[in-house]
Amino acid sequence: MSVIYWEAQDITYSISYDTGTNTPVVGETLNVVGAATETCVVQGWTVANGSWAGNDADGVIWVYGASAAFIANFTSGDDLENAGDDLILNSTSEEAIVTGHWDEAGNWGTGEDPAVPVKNDEVIFDNRSVIDVTDGIAVAETGGDATYPDLIHVRAGYSGDIGVTGERLHVGGASSANSPKIIIEGTGTYWIECSEDDATTDSFLRQVIINSNGGTIHLSSDVNSATFTAEYTEVWLIKGTLAVEDDTNIVDLRIMPQRQGDATVTIGIDCEDDKANTEMNIYMTTGTVTTDSAIGVLEMSKGTFTYGTDLTTSPETDLNITTMRIFGGTFYWQPDDSGNDAYIGELFIYGGTVDASGTTNNDRDKALGNGAGKDIFLFEGGTLDINNNKGNITIAANSQLWNMGGTLTVDPNAQIAISYNQP
Repeated sequence: MSVIYWEAQDITYSISYDTGTNTPVVGETLNVVGAATETCVVQGWTVANGSWAGNDADGVIWVYGASAAFIANFTSGDDLENAGDDLILNSTSEEAIVTGHWDEAGNWGTGEDPAVPVKNDEVIFDNRSVIDVTDGIAVAETGGDATYPDLIHVRAGYSGDIGVTGERLHVGGASSANSPKIIIEGTGTYWIECSEDDATTDSFLRQVIINSNGGTIHLSSDVNSATFTAEYTEVWLIKGTLAVEDDTNIVDLRIMPQRQGDATVTIGIDCEDDKANTEMNIYMTTGTVTTDSAIGVLEMSKGTFTYGTDLTTSPETDLNITTMRIFGGTFYWQPDDSGNDAYIGELFIYGGTVDASGTTNNDRDKALGNGAGKDIFLFEGGTLDINNNKGNITIAANSQLWNMGGTLTVDPNAQIAISYNQP
């Protein structure tokens, strides 16, 4: 195991050479022989054959900060010298710019033999670099299970981005126990995709911890079907903005900020485990959450939770919550379920407000409870408001609503059956 640092610099070139005559120096400025304005700075190098002492080294050198003249004029065969006119490299050949490429060794260190991260390495992003990771991050390039790092830690000092919507960082392991852990404290935008072998097997990320002051994190699964799934076993959001993309499989999402404004979450559609046919569990101390996916267990203490948006011409089905416990905050219940049968199976209102009185999707029927033993309990200090002026929110057959002293609001002209269970 090694600790590998992202040390990428701007305008980085990979240049091959076949006759190295003097050992380069990190940070040394080189120029094309006979062209003093065609400059670049040494980042790292490898020696594949020969030696500097023998004046016959060959390999690859990475340089950065290339001048405009260098970019415009450098060609194969140009030799490089240092400021003292010492010849460093003969017979060089032009290579592509590799700024921001994950799979380019020269972005991962300085000096001789920098290395791309491999299996069990710890990968660190910090203030050594501000360069975005923009390429070399597809599953075939990061290596999947065979080469995944043990840890990816994006520290607060890193302000760059990792990935874009069309080029996400693919990383994952073949089991939850043997998969990477990701910690994000940086302030950029991060696109992470759980992927072990590009949709041909299960993949896992055992834990993602987000504590980012101003950053935005996008999580996605590369596959989520009855055959294969890409699972985030546990995601912790302490601070930052989290976007869970459509069809992403998270087992447990824990939203644990100190203040509501510290955490904002949006969850797309079909975010569940399609292989195991199970839903995401969400545990929330406070924050702001919006989702259009089914939920297994929802526990919230404070904050604002909006369950359902107007999906216009593409409503969902089975927008159900199996078990919900609310201790405080406000939960807006407005699923856009085309089956008109969305439900909250078991509901415990210990405090806070469950509000189904809004106009968004209020034409959709929905039910409290889900059959025998799946009841609704409204305790003192809690509020249940189902007055949406539509009369389409009902108690499921064989379920019961137990009012333990809370506030219940229903539509006018509603028929209410009351029974008392005295001790």
